[in-house]
Amino acid sequence: MGGEGSMMHAIQSLRNNKAQRSKRNLRNWKDYINTEDVPTEDHIKSTPEQLAEIRQKLQEENKAILRKKIILTVSIVGSILIVLAVLNQFL
Repeated sequence: MGGEGSMMHAIQSLRNNKAQRSKRNLRNWKDYINTEDVPTEDHIKSTPEQLAEIRQKLQEENKAILRKKIILTVSIVGSILIVLAVLNQFL
């Protein structure tokens, strides 16, 4: 019967791939995710005034980006509506 050779090759290929995989356990991998127990040091010292200034600057930048997105969305929707209105006049 035809096809036995290709299936035998597929089985052999899967067996070889399994042998090449590392023997890591999933539980060992999860140990690297949780780093709450590791103490960290903050080498950069900032005053509350500096943090407030940075926060204010980020908020202003985010508002400007949001305004640009809103203007772009409104202009795209408006242009689509204008094109549809013009097409309805000709049809």
